[in-house]
Amino acid sequence: MSSYYIGDFIKDTRIHKGYTQEQLCRGICTSASLSRIENGAQMPGVTTLNCLMQRLGIDDRIFDVFESKKEMQICGMLDELVRNIAYHEYDKLEENSRKLEELIGEGEAPEHQYLVFAKCILNERHGATDEEIMEQLMQAIHMTLPEFDGVTPLETSLLTFNEITIINNIASMHAKKERYEEALALGLWLKHYMEEHVIDESEKRSKYPLIVYNLSNWFGRMGKLEESLREADAGIAFCIGHGCLMLFPVLHFNRGCALAELGDIEGAKKAFQQSTVLFEVTGQEERVTRTVELCKEHYGIELYQASLASSK
Repeated sequence: MSSYYIGDFIKDTRIHKGYTQEQLCRGICTSASLSRIENGAQMPGVTTLNCLMQRLGIDDRIFDVFESKKEMQICGMLDELVRNIAYHEYDKLEENSRKLEELIGEGEAPEHQYLVFAKCILNERHGATDEEIMEQLMQAIHMTLPEFDGVTPLETSLLTFNEITIINNIASMHAKKERYEEALALGLWLKHYMEEHVIDESEKRSKYPLIVYNLSNWFGRMGKLEESLREADAGIAFCIGHGCLMLFPVLHFNRGCALAELGDIEGAKKAFQQSTVLFEVTGQEERVTRTVELCKEHYGIELYQASLASSK
């Protein structure tokens, strides 16, 4: 009975959103498997189910159904890898990646995809070249989106949270090599995707500010200052509306850079001052100092630094 309900829910939601079976399941499972799932003839594994839910814009843990203890362990290990990466726990990431690799065996494509991505993060830490990192990122994304060429947005494709993360990293690698047009094309695709599709709120709060922050940086490096300012403002508005603090200070910093380059020194000073206050209250004293020095050296702007003033 539960199998039928899950399948019925997936089918009704897919049809309501106007997605084809091929759009929804591409790279996750076959269309035939999805058809059986929707008809109640097959129970999806938890990883497959979560990926389908993510592409539908539904909370991916709405159904916590495990077919076995092993499946529950795999799901827990994947969550652990996500936490390790988010909190830069690289020793734990290395250990947990080994454990997961032993556990999943052949596994499903999305499981292997995040494992390859985790190894990519570790290899970058161990000094792998940019070319090696890009090759590994492409290997990971091709597990579920084999038609993606690393440059051209797949505008009609639905995306999982992992796919969004990997594509954003591919865009960042382009920017690192000063291929800004390619980086912007992918970044704008991800931004529009997250704006136009219903996305789990916690995932949107973690991913959207980073995407627009990157866009603001890349537009700025290309001298497209109005666009850089636009993206910084979009990120600031999102952070205020959704209570996101992590990238709030650097978005204000980007806003200040764009305004200063556009000649609005007073507006820039206000944005820079806001960024230093935010850096201070979040304990990022080094960034406070760098911001104060940059403003003085590059723009002739003197900033008030509360921490320095209080120490005198």
